[in-house]
Amino acid sequence: MADEKQRAIQRLNALLGSDLKNLDNVSRLHEQFEQERKEIEESLSLASTEAPPKVQAVIEDTERLADQISDCVRSCEFLRLLIEEQTSQSCKIEELRGSIDEITYLEKSVRYLQFIQCIEDISNKIQTSFLAKEDESAVAYYENLLEISIKVRSSKCHHLLNYLRETHHFWYDHLKDKFSKEFNEVLKTIKWPFTGSNASAAVSQPSDVMVRFTLITEYLLRLQVPKDATTESTVTSTLLTDFASISLPIALLIRPLKQRFIYHFSGAKQTNRQDKPEWFFTQILTWIKSLASWVHKHVQPVANILNLDVNAKVEFMRGLVQLAVEKVHSELSIVQYDDALFAHLVDESLGFERELRDSLLYPQNQPGVVFVLTQAHIFVKWINIEKKYATEKMDAILSSETAWDTLTGASNDGMKVTECAEAFLTLLMTITDRYSHLPQPGHRLQFLELQLELIDDWRVRLLQLLHEEYTDPLSSIVPKILNTQRYVSSVLVEWADTVHFIQLHFFKKQFEAAEFAENWEAEVAENIAEEDGSVFSEVLVLLERLEKELIEQICDSLVMDVKAKSRPYRTDKYVSQIFRVEVELHSCHTNAPHFRWFAMQSEKEISSLSLTPSGCAMFHELATCLRSLHELLARSLFTRALKKLAGQFDQYLLEEVVLTNRFNSGGAAQFRHDIFRNLFPLFGLYISKPDSHFPLYVPQFSVYRCLNKQLYASCLALRTREACSLLNMALGSAMLLMEALETDENTTEVLADVGIYKLPLESVLAVLKTRTDVGTSLS
Repeated sequence: MADEKQRAIQRLNALLGSDLKNLDNVSRLHEQFEQERKEIEESLSLASTEAPPKVQAVIEDTERLADQISDCVRSCEFLRLLIEEQTSQSCKIEELRGSIDEITYLEKSVRYLQFIQCIEDISNKIQTSFLAKEDESAVAYYENLLEISIKVRSSKCHHLLNYLRETHHFWYDHLKDKFSKEFNEVLKTIKWPFTGSNASAAVSQPSDVMVRFTLITEYLLRLQVPKDATTESTVTSTLLTDFASISLPIALLIRPLKQRFIYHFSGAKQTNRQDKPEWFFTQILTWIKSLASWVHKHVQPVANILNLDVNAKVEFMRGLVQLAVEKVHSELSIVQYDDALFAHLVDESLGFERELRDSLLYPQNQPGVVFVLTQAHIFVKWINIEKKYATEKMDAILSSETAWDTLTGASNDGMKVTECAEAFLTLLMTITDRYSHLPQPGHRLQFLELQLELIDDWRVRLLQLLHEEYTDPLSSIVPKILNTQRYVSSVLVEWADTVHFIQLHFFKKQFEAAEFAENWEAEVAENIAEEDGSVFSEVLVLLERLEKELIEQICDSLVMDVKAKSRPYRTDKYVSQIFRVEVELHSCHTNAPHFRWFAMQSEKEISSLSLTPSGCAMFHELATCLRSLHELLARSLFTRALKKLAGQFDQYLLEEVVLTNRFNSGGAAQFRHDIFRNLFPLFGLYISKPDSHFPLYVPQFSVYRCLNKQLYASCLALRTREACSLLNMALGSAMLLMEALETDENTTEVLADVGIYKLPLESVLAVLKTRTDVGTSLS
């Protein structure tokens, strides 16, 4: 009550404040408080009418909750009593736990002893069968022991596993020795191996002996050692770790061969010569050829019946290849210091590998002698030797007296293959054959880099030979070098599409992308790996550049020779034939009348046109040059040179003859006759398939409308042809054309209407102005 009074005082102080003048507000506050009191009373009276139903509902909810609480209390009490009862019994459980652990331990011990007893029982059965010579039973019990070993392989009972493993190996050794002895006796009976004098014994064997051979082979195949078990065989070299183990019958078949191999190719025997590695390679290949099929015929069916993953023929070959690997490895440690012996051993090893893989179908996933050659220090030596001998071979090829002779058999295809080109490609192909069987892409890429280096060295040597030539290109070795380069480039393009070099290109891009990804984003590296091209793209670009330069050099020289003969033709037209005869008869040296292009007789005044006499020397020189090119260059090179030569001569005739002279109707007709009846036929003599060589600019002279060589040859000199058309155009048409070109903005369509596509507007106007009739009309 005191708190309520205090709050009322605080509220009045807050409303009235400390100013006495605010006391006038007391009456207003009184009214306000009265109003609030009335509202409260009204609300209370309203609540009193609505309260009974709500209060009743609240009471019911409260009673229901009270019942639920009572039920929970009773449940809790029941659980408390149950827990107390169980807790009182836990002491008894603790007393029994020790007994249960002891019982479990005893049960495990019993099972452990039972397992040992089982092993001992199987061992005793094997022993009994072994002593009683019941081979089938002994092998069957041994297989049971092997099955148990496989099942308990993951057990943590190490002593038990050791006991089982020792028991297993004990019987494996005894059974192997027994069956191996019997197997060797059978081999002696059938006179294995079937080589030399007893080669015929392979096809004439007693049936009972072969039955015994099959039975013992089956027993030996059924004798297996767990994969995780260590064997008694020792690895004499890390190279032999790639060789998988060989099944017992195959190993026993190889043993006498191994003994012979060691006898003949070790120690101080005359057959063991470091300069004759082909002897032991040939011996191994002979054994494989003569014995592998017999092994496959008589051993493989037994393995198939037992459902074993055994390839008898491959295992037999792998065992003999292992002998070669061991021998090559021991020889390399000695001959690596002698380049000649080392190179010979590598050659014979690669030849052995090639015949083994290609002829005898030794699987690619099986190890071979190339594994010895790809050891780091041996491989570096091999690469250096390859480079040394290849360089010496290139020197011998280029220094040969017949190096630039054209091969007779290759001239029919138009390639004009030189002896040095064929020899160089043979050298590259030999290197490819030597490293194609290497299993690692990295090793093959190193040899590829060596080949690319040799090709570039070859190009540099050709350039050096070119720099020594200062004579006329056609009379020097320049055409032969050009033919050589063309043939080498064409063959490299063909090689680039083979599977071998496509794979190398893929691996090369992958290696480049991996190196690039170390410093840049992976996406960029992927783009590098997907770039198009081939392994020879870079060297082909350099060879193409050399080819282009040589063609330009030849064409420039020939054009200069033709230009030197063309001075009378491009200046003063020609001396009349009548006056020339008079000069020769009277030996006078007076100035002869010269007929210029603007003073020629009209075509109507002459019975028939013939070649301009002053152009005979020029056209004769041109014909001689074309014939020489055709005889000296390969077909594709001659086609390119012909096109370039025609283009240069076309430009020359336009600039030096047409644009520097004036033409009347007779001169224009004579010039057209010289071009169409004399120049074009010269080029038409050498075009057999024009549509596959030269691009055309004029639609009416398209490939499909070129019905003969001469017509197509006219397409080679487009500027001159169009100039002839302008010079021989009717005067009215020429005037209209000039007017249209001077007034119309769309000059391209105007020129196309009259068949002018190549000449630019300035040249067209200049050609028209060289006509005397056009000049007279304009004046």
